[in-house]
Amino acid sequence: MQNPSLLLSWLNFFIADVNDGLGPYLGVFLKEHDFSEANIGLVVTLSALVALFFGVFAGVLIDKTRRIKSLIAACVMLITVSTLANYFYPNFSFTLLAQISVSLCAVCLAPAFLALTLGLVGQRGAKRQISLNEAYKHAGTAFSAALAMAGAFAFGIGGVFVVGAVFGVFALLFLSFLAKFPLDYTAACGAESSGAESGANSNLATKKPKNQSVFFVLKDTRVLILGGVMFCFHLSNAYMLPLLSQRAHALGIDTSGAYAAATILVAQITMIFACMVCMRFLAFGDRSGVKEMNRIYFWLMAFCFVGLVVRGAVAASSAGLVAMVIVQVLDGVCAGTSGLVLPVLVANLLKGSGQINTAFAAVMTCGGVGGALSGVVGGFVAGRFGYGHAYVMLGVVALVGLVLWAVSFWRLVRV
Repeated sequence: MQNPSLLLSWLNFFIADVNDGLGPYLGVFLKEHDFSEANIGLVVTLSALVALFFGVFAGVLIDKTRRIKSLIAACVMLITVSTLANYFYPNFSFTLLAQISVSLCAVCLAPAFLALTLGLVGQRGAKRQISLNEAYKHAGTAFSAALAMAGAFAFGIGGVFVVGAVFGVFALLFLSFLAKFPLDYTAACGAESSGAESGANSNLATKKPKNQSVFFVLKDTRVLILGGVMFCFHLSNAYMLPLLSQRAHALGIDTSGAYAAATILVAQITMIFACMVCMRFLAFGDRSGVKEMNRIYFWLMAFCFVGLVVRGAVAASSAGLVAMVIVQVLDGVCAGTSGLVLPVLVANLLKGSGQINTAFAAVMTCGGVGGALSGVVGGFVAGRFGYGHAYVMLGVVALVGLVLWAVSFWRLVRV
């Protein structure tokens, strides 16, 4: 294959299943080996905390290294080997070590893929390529979920491990195909000056790259604003799907897990279409100039928050099948759109800083903190006041995020 864009897209397709290891099947696997709910929660919590702590440092590493492809390969191999080894050694100590390894690798892969994309296609091609990356990633997630479900039905939980290992091998294969294409490491970390490339957002970063510390990035107004916005987004969004599945189980709608699997597939398929639509909007903005592109950024993210508010309202008012479909379609639209817009916006705003991946990791870490707190806050409200109140509360958080985005966006693009 001679097309690096297509190779990178397929790499994202296969990395989707590898990235999170066992993902939602971890709890099922551990319950089969007599793990208590407390021990499962401890494994998940500790691995998540380690990932959050080292998230920013992973971004710093990506900005500094010239071995981005090798680092991605090492992460894929470590996730695959750790997950497979966990199948044969399902004791608490090894499981905790394996899940911490998976979490650390996953937190490295997000900025590494942004750097790989920028290094291969540059700022000018980044919007289209990030759109394709996200579309292929969601397609890979949906496809692997279907395969894992079929494998679990046919062979038990071991089938899930096999699917993950196969996807890991194919990810390494497509990564090897990319080896012959050189990376522009200046573009990969965003160290080119603002005039290096023409485009609709070439004036968003005016500072020349400097050797700045990570603390300088963390104090950057743009990073703080985006971090606050993504904190609100994930605080609202992260626990809506688990609440949906828990309510279905409590009401006797689903006792097999099929309902949960269906909600995931509906969301992932919707995300594919959301990414393709966003790609068209971004392409239009590139042709129309800076002001139009800024308006597109604003309305796409604003739409995500409005969608979360509506999603919470619909989920709070009904537990029926039609409501479930509406809620999950909105999940696909909101998560798919925000997952695409965020890396594009960070790459454009921090262009010329030489620390794009550090900034991206910092913003992602803020989102991760919001996602972690979403389960705590949402679970508490659901247990104390009921599922309806929990959805209303999560919708209100989205409304706060919308207000923050509305009042801070124009300052964001003028910094």
